[in-house]
Amino acid sequence: MSKREPKPRLVRKLVLRVRCSEAEHANWMHKARDQERSLSDYARHVLSVEPMQRRARPPVVDPELLAAVGRAGNNLNQIARAMHTDRKAGRRIDLIALYTLLMALDRELAEIVAVHSR
Repeated sequence: MSKREPKPRLVRKLVLRVRCSEAEHANWMHKARDQERSLSDYARHVLSVEPMQRRARPPVVDPELLAAVGRAGNNLNQIARAMHTDRKAGRRIDLIALYTLLMALDRELAEIVAVHSR
């Protein structure tokens, strides 16, 4: 299976400043929100002839699930940081302890997903 090459990221460095009244700004913001876009995206669409692409709405996720996954991600970051610190200091990394921590984290994530998948 071949991997797709990532699209080159478009970097927008220039800023277009427009003077407007509060009423105009509110009107433009309202129109942008109606199309579920930022004001920048809306203005870019209006000023160009390119059709505006719609983004898929992010799924509604239980805040408790987000918090639990965030805690697990924090644990993973702490493990990685400890590994990098030990490696830079020339200390040997205990692969068995590392594997045990990662397996515990994997079980924790599986339990989180199981609870929130019901």
